[in-house]
Parts: sequence; C-alpha cells; structure tokens
Amino acid sequence: MIDAHIHVWDLPRRRLPWLAPDHPLRRNFTLSDLADLPDLVLVQADADPAEVDDLLAVAQQNPAVLGVVGWFDLLDFPDRLPDDPLLVGVRSPPVDQTDPDLLTAPAHLRGVRAAADAGLAIDLLLRPSALIGAARLASAVPDARLVLDHLGNPTAATAEWRSGMQALAECPNVTVKLSGTAHLATDDLGALVDVALELFGSERLLFGSDWPVCTLAATRAEVIRRTTALLPPATHNDVFRGTAQRIYRSRETAP
Repeated sequence: MIDAHIHVWDLPRRRLPWLAPDHPLRRNFTLSDLADLPDLVLVQADADPAEVDDLLAVAQQNPAVLGVVGWFDLLDFPDRLPDDPLLVGVRSPPVDQTDPDLLTAPAHLRGVRAAADAGLAIDLLLRPSALIGAARLASAVPDARLVLDHLGNPTAATAEWRSGMQALAECPNVTVKLSGTAHLATDDLGALVDVALELFGSERLLFGSDWPVCTLAATRAEVIRRTTALLPPATHNDVFRGTAQRIYRSRETAP
C-alpha cells in the first residue's frame, strides 16, 4: 500500500505554531518511529519553504518515500523549485479554511496555475463551507491535479458537506484523500466514505493515515484496519495504491 499522508518533524528546526507548548505531539517524529515502514508520501506540517528541503532530505535517504508535498506560498509562488523529482506536490492552506472566495482570488489562481504548470499536485486543506470554492477553483484551473485532504474535514455527512462534495465530484481533476479521520466515530466515518465512494468512485479516492496526528485518537494500524473494513474489497487497489501513484507522480514523468 501507499500511505499518502505522513508527517515528520524535527522540533529544533520547525516552529509548528499549531502545536501548543504542552501538546502531546510537541516532540520529534521521524520515520524510524514507524515499526512497519510503508511506501508513503510526506506532507508539509510547517508553513516554511525551508521544510521542503528537510523533507526532501528525508526522502532521499528513505526509498519508501515516493514523494513530498511541500509548502510553498501559492500567493507568491517561487520562480524556481528544488530540482528534485521527489517533489510531487504543494500544500499552502488559505488563511481562512472556511472562506470559499479565497480559493478563486486572483493571486491564488495564479499560484495554482503556476504549481500545475510545474507538474505539481495541489493538496487542499479546507473546511466544508469552503468546498464550493474549491469546485470553482477546479473549474477555473482544469489542468490542476487537486487533492482534497481529510475528506474536507467534516464532522458528519451534513447537507453543506454533501453539497460541496457533489460540486467537486463534477470536476474530473479533483481527488479526495481518506485521511484525518481517526477522531471520527465509525458510523459517521462509514457514512462519509459511502458518499465519497458514490460521488468519486474508487479511482478518485486515496488513503492517508495522517500519522502522527492520528495517534491522538488511534494507532496508524487501527486507522488502516478501520478504513479497509469500510471499503469494498474491489476498491482497495485504487484507494490504497493506484490513485496515489497516478496523482503523486514524478514531475519527470508528468505529461
């Protein structure tokens, strides 16, 4: 399988302001902490372009790392990127993850177009109220490979979330990551997965454990087991490997 959403960090090098001083995750996390190292994609945790170099260094030392989704400011996208084929994506969450209009602001559109032209996938970290804006973004930049992280961060299959997901499903350049779900009750997660599978099909879904954040509610192994149990066996090849291979492809092999 490919775990398409893993974080690592070294606190002496990373500020991570989203972690309070007494937060249980405020310690170093490295790939050596994973007993069973899967094929994986590393995803940014810090809004700092220097983290990209750190993650690429980890990737170069670990054959299991198939790619890095790093942070670059989409409102001021750099003219030059690291010359490393392991850089496969960018994640630059908007200041307000609930505001749909920020996603189609002119500066953000320019950044998404530049990232797409550079051969990068674009991960979107949003809340349900912003999903309609993501659909407008997908329509405005049809060549961009957009990945919705954490199913759009719903707490349940609300009407607002369903409406946003329906709009996104109509955009063929959007895929959805089954990640960031460890805290959800199994019944709630099952309802969300059912909607996502119905709207997007397995070929547009991919799995990510969101380790180590998931450990606040469950082990990575438990997240894998529960997600596997909620999906029909016929979908497993897509969700647990095929979609990630297609979306997070090397810029050297991108058309």
